[in-house]
Amino acid sequence: MEIYSMETDTLGARIRLARGKTSQGVFAALIGVSKGSLGGYERDENLPNTDVALKICQKTGFSVEWLLSGRGPLRAPAAPAAPQKQEAEPPAAAPAAPPAEPPETQKSAPYCARCLKLEEKLEKLEEERRELNAENRRLWKENSALNARVARLEEQQKKGEPARIAAQNYSAA
Repeated sequence: MEIYSMETDTLGARIRLARGKTSQGVFAALIGVSKGSLGGYERDENLPNTDVALKICQKTGFSVEWLLSGRGPLRAPAAPAAPQKQEAEPPAAAPAAPPAEPPETQKSAPYCARCLKLEEKLEKLEEERRELNAENRRLWKENSALNARVARLEEQQKKGEPARIAAQNYSAA
């Protein structure tokens, strides 16, 4: 049971946490509200209706109890979602539909797996970026040293030193 302990005293703070690093515009579109409405919820100026709160939980995987009250597990358990969804369907539609996981469960599990894959890929890219930065710094230093050698050779040529003496100085540097 994962319980979140950061300062999430208000519903707005919990919505901001659920949104994460997703921009307000993108997240607002994801849950079907305007960016201004989402901003109002996050600033605790307005309260989202039940549908919006449920969409936030569905899209982020956070539990409804935690989002609304700040208590309980941070993430929604996967098992209770199945009976709730099946009970909500009309009885006539149940025989026609094959018994399978409800769409909520299907969406949340791949979303988390996809997030993990993306985080892993991001970590690899970040490590590659660090390596490329180190290589770039090394090449800049090497380029600077070569430019200094070229400048010394040009000075020696201007002074009229013979080419072989300049070549010896270049190989010695």
